[in-house]
Amino acid sequence: MTEKSSSNNPYLKLTSAAFQMAAVIGGFTWLGTWLDKKFHTDSLFTVVLALLGVGIGLYLIIKEVNALNREN
Repeated sequence: MTEKSSSNNPYLKLTSAAFQMAAVIGGFTWLGTWLDKKFHTDSLFTVVLALLGVGIGLYLIIKEVNALNREN
């Protein structure tokens, strides 16, 4: 008998995925601002890395929603 490590509540899973998405976007944006300060660029790294973070965050959300649809 195998025990699932995740909760059975889909809303809880989506909430955790939303926090994960926010952390990814925030982390990439922070890294972009740090790189902009280090290399004395206006906002090049911030914009590029923030958009990359949004893309990765959306990928994670879509992946989680597809996994929930397969479970149901």
